[in-house]
Amino acid sequence: MQRKHAIMLAVSLAFFFATATTFTSLAVVLYTMVGELHWSQAAAGFSFSLLGLACGLSSPLPALTMKWIGSRWTMCIGALVLAAGFALASMAQGIGLFFLSTCLMGVGFTLLAPAPAVYLLANWFPRHCSRMMGYYFMIGAFGGVVGPPAVRGIVALSGNWQTYWQIIAGASVLLSLVCLACVRDVARIRSVEEVRNVGALLEPQGPVPAPAPWTVRQALTSRQFVVIALAMMVVQTVVTTMHSTLVTQLTFVDASQTAGALAMSMLALSGTITKGVAGRIAERRDAKGLLILGLALQCAGFVLLAAVPTAWAAFVFALLFGIGWGLSWLCAHVLILRYFGSAISGTMVAMATMMTTVAVIGPWAAGLVADHLGRYTPLYVVFAGLLAMVTVSTLLFLRAPQARGEQAWDQHGERPATPDAAQRMPLASGVE
Repeated sequence: MQRKHAIMLAVSLAFFFATATTFTSLAVVLYTMVGELHWSQAAAGFSFSLLGLACGLSSPLPALTMKWIGSRWTMCIGALVLAAGFALASMAQGIGLFFLSTCLMGVGFTLLAPAPAVYLLANWFPRHCSRMMGYYFMIGAFGGVVGPPAVRGIVALSGNWQTYWQIIAGASVLLSLVCLACVRDVARIRSVEEVRNVGALLEPQGPVPAPAPWTVRQALTSRQFVVIALAMMVVQTVVTTMHSTLVTQLTFVDASQTAGALAMSMLALSGTITKGVAGRIAERRDAKGLLILGLALQCAGFVLLAAVPTAWAAFVFALLFGIGWGLSWLCAHVLILRYFGSAISGTMVAMATMMTTVAVIGPWAAGLVADHLGRYTPLYVVFAGLLAMVTVSTLLFLRAPQARGEQAWDQHGERPATPDAAQRMPLASGVE
């Protein structure tokens, strides 16, 4: 096996494992822990909030550690930090220790994926980087499909949640050895900017407009950015909250924990497939229309889940919500690139993503609602309202900016064809 293929295998396995064992499956094992240790739903939700907050706050770390010790050791340390978090979770009898473990999980996730992998794939596959990135994100997202039923199976067979945490802690140590054996940098990383600007190495894929003469300050204060960022904030909030509540909500309505794990897998699978398909469609179609459709599907899903609290309604919800999530999240990124140009698109995406950190409030707020009302249904009604609001605001107020230079945008956010057909846009179909 060539070195670059071993690297592709290692980084994809790392992303798959990190996805399968953290966000998408935590709610399944947490349900058992809450019942046995008598924690409140608010405390359980706050553990999700800490996981997301740790991921967000540690996001600058990979670029720094990759400069200091390289990608291989960054990923090895990330896997070992994950192992430490899982090991602490297996010993947790009090909520404080579990909070610490989820913080370590968040930091480990950030060090392990996806920043090191993006840099490695861009350098080891310079001619086919976007294709490999698409495979990478699809494999990683598929971890969200496998994780929930795997957790449910391990807990059911072993009879306790400690065994699950111990198994994945051991698997994390093995993953660190895989990274140690397989991962190598093409050359020594000399600066943090090499990692942050790795997107410039992606080969062309799909038409891109000529760069618009926006400054970051002008773009941040534009109506277009405000509307897109608001949509991303609401979407990330409802997605994060659903990961922490769907399993427990189904048990509130007398469905089984197995049904909750299956619904979580359906949600992850539909979202994963949609992102892969929508990436190709959005390259040449009306990305704004797809964004609105995605938001509307998520809203319809919450209306259904709140009005018909049954397991079958939850399965339909998972399908609608997953498709809507995939469409809206990817198309928001596409519109930022199309509206503001490739020169500052990386910075604009980073700023919008930073604003979505408010999503960590969602699981904690959901826990408070469940503690007082015995179910999450009232919060789902609120989420339906928020999604309806951003759907309408996007429809009414999101307009492609008029060109500040040579050309005008058309009504769908596309520039007229340019004489320079060589100008292209990097767009991996697996945007997260």
